[in-house]
Amino acid sequence: MIIREARIEDAEALLKHAKKVYGEGRNLLTSPEEFNVTVEQEVQWLKGNMEKGHLTLVAEQGSSNIVGMLNATKGSRKRVKHICMFGISIQEEYCNNGLGSKMIQKLLDWAKEDKDIEKVCLEVFAHNERAIHVYEKLGFKVEGRKERHVKFEDGTYSDELIMGKFI
Repeated sequence: MIIREARIEDAEALLKHAKKVYGEGRNLLTSPEEFNVTVEQEVQWLKGNMEKGHLTLVAEQGSSNIVGMLNATKGSRKRVKHICMFGISIQEEYCNNGLGSKMIQKLLDWAKEDKDIEKVCLEVFAHNERAIHVYEKLGFKVEGRKERHVKFEDGTYSDELIMGKFI
């Protein structure tokens, strides 16, 4: 398994990964039917991230088989320039083997090297105990809760936790 920064030529493999993870459960905000990104749009998104100095990591199993992705965006305004927000997705069959921890550690190492970043933040569904365990193990703390913030198609809700870590 290789963890590396995403490249423009990863656009198609990233879309394939996204479609797979959006269909695997209820831990991501986007539902499968909402995800209609083209390869050209993904290329533009990757280019924009690179131009802004954001971080996009991929976990690659074999050649061009992306099984995990982490995207971190730096605050764009003066008053939040010290903050970095991230999201991560890993295909179910590659969970529970330390991959998420390794990807987040690469993010934390990257953030420590950035002169502006002081804090790394994320939002996670309160029912996603596996992810919360990983975040807490890496030093993230719950800073807030948005009650019934997400409503699923079956009418059930999930709270969303706000977590952060000063670096």
